[in-house]
Amino acid sequence: MHPAAPAGEPSSLLQRAKQDGTPVAGVDEKLGTIIPEGIMLRDEAGNLVDARSLMTVPTLVAPVYYSCPTVCNMLQSSIARVLPALNMKAGTEYRVLSVSFDELDTPELASHKKKNYLAAVGGDYPPDGWRFLTADLPNVQRFMDAIGFRFTRQGRDFVHPVVLVAVSPEGRITRYLYGNGFLPFDVTMALHEAAEEKVGLSLRRAVSYCFTYDPKGRKYVFDVMKVAGVVILFGAGVLLFVLLRGGRRRN
Repeated sequence: MHPAAPAGEPSSLLQRAKQDGTPVAGVDEKLGTIIPEGIMLRDEAGNLVDARSLMTVPTLVAPVYYSCPTVCNMLQSSIARVLPALNMKAGTEYRVLSVSFDELDTPELASHKKKNYLAAVGGDYPPDGWRFLTADLPNVQRFMDAIGFRFTRQGRDFVHPVVLVAVSPEGRITRYLYGNGFLPFDVTMALHEAAEEKVGLSLRRAVSYCFTYDPKGRKYVFDVMKVAGVVILFGAGVLLFVLLRGGRRRN
């Protein structure tokens, strides 16, 4: 955890939130908008990189801070669990960016976190497939404003939402995935849509149940048998309810 940051200008999103009374932590979805070029981040080695230069493939952005004691770790642990299940090549077909919104986080800390989470992924996961980034305050504000991510410092920690943002190779925001319990389906669909520049809504687990992955076609397909089974069970339940209710009335 870090001590409170030096006084600085609040980001435009935070400023508007305080003026109109909306919560200072949350997400203002910016589906279809393009993240601008020129937002400079520091990579794990301390080198300055344009955020957009890292989005040359479908990208998942995880806004976090590296000293977070709870939900940021849960979010990144969830990512680490999902990545081995993706039938896509990290670094060439997709990329994950963990971007710290704490301007006091350092490249050294980012590098340490990267080492830990890549070990959690296991195997020979390519380092370029999951990048861990930091930035100074102005660039933190610009980047988080660009994705609609609102947060506020509270003592040594932050109040913030938990979300993944899917971004296309053109820098277009295509989907928001909320929470930290992602299914491989959720992530795969978000990445495929980003690759096709398709803007979508949040995926739900109930919907994902109706699909199965086709390894030959490398895509998800509608599973008729699963849906038929659900419909039959639902119909049987309704019929049983009607019969029992009718029997009680006769008695």
